[in-house]
Amino acid sequence: MRSVVALGAAMIVFRVYRGIADHFPIRFTEWVMMLPTFGMAAAFKASPDMFAVSPSFDLLGRWAEEATWGLIVLACGVVRLAALTINGTFKGFRFSPHLRFGASLAGIVFWSQFTLGFLIAWLTGQGAPSAVVAYGTFCAMELANLVRSGSDIGKDIRGG
Repeated sequence: MRSVVALGAAMIVFRVYRGIADHFPIRFTEWVMMLPTFGMAAAFKASPDMFAVSPSFDLLGRWAEEATWGLIVLACGVVRLAALTINGTFKGFRFSPHLRFGASLAGIVFWSQFTLGFLIAWLTGQGAPSAVVAYGTFCAMELANLVRSGSDIGKDIRGG
């Protein structure tokens, strides 16, 4: 009985691995964007007073507390991880592009708020423009991910 369970578990792991590996090259930027997403969630957990460290965070702190931002970004990462794991692994589940689209949209919203907060801080003389460049790049990558997943939704609708 144990060998049957172990074989079944191995088959599931292999199936998930193949689903991820087969789509990894085209989903590379989506996988890459999980790094700053989970990294930022960890940073909020490790530094619950992050916004007090720099005046550049002032506007972000007025919008929501660090713990709230941390939960939002963690949710973005979990949804993306689930969507990318499901993508291609379970052929019968046709909503993977929709989940990827939602994760990319949430990513754009999250990173754009950071970009906007740092842009306003820089424009009012309370910060440096470097964070605008970094977080703006995250927004651009998420926009590319949004377009790609939207295209996949369109192909599914058209039956291609």
